[in-house]
Amino acid sequence: MQQAEYAGERLLLTLWVGSLWALGYVAVPAAFATLDTPVAAEFAALLFFVVNVIGQISGSLLIINKLFTERLQAGRNWRFWILCVMLIITLVFSFYINPQMAEIKAVDGWRGNAALFEDFDSLHTLSENLFLLLSVLGLMLVLTTDKRFSRSQ
Repeated sequence: MQQAEYAGERLLLTLWVGSLWALGYVAVPAAFATLDTPVAAEFAALLFFVVNVIGQISGSLLIINKLFTERLQAGRNWRFWILCVMLIITLVFSFYINPQMAEIKAVDGWRGNAALFEDFDSLHTLSENLFLLLSVLGLMLVLTTDKRFSRSQ
């Protein structure tokens, strides 16, 4: 891997993981601490949409880069598989969890409907757990180096 390719990979990874941590553990909690709950919830949904777009773009580019630079060896690299899992989780957020939650919130009086509230709560719990997993996996990648690049130095 060339120096520029490695720097580009680190930059994309830092952008993705940094946005996860900054939004999920700083901006969203601060929004709920200072804004009315409905306003904070809408703001959080917007922030999570943005972080999912960043994740889709960064994850796709990182995986494509690994496939082009490492070819058949990519599948032997644990970092490649972590990136794949992270992208899958991001796609689950984007195309299942977030749309389902938005659909529930679009129903008038959904908080008063026990079934809808339970469905929303289940999706929210799933979302929290997947977000934690995504954050930890990303942190693992940020804190480690690509051994193949390190050996070539």
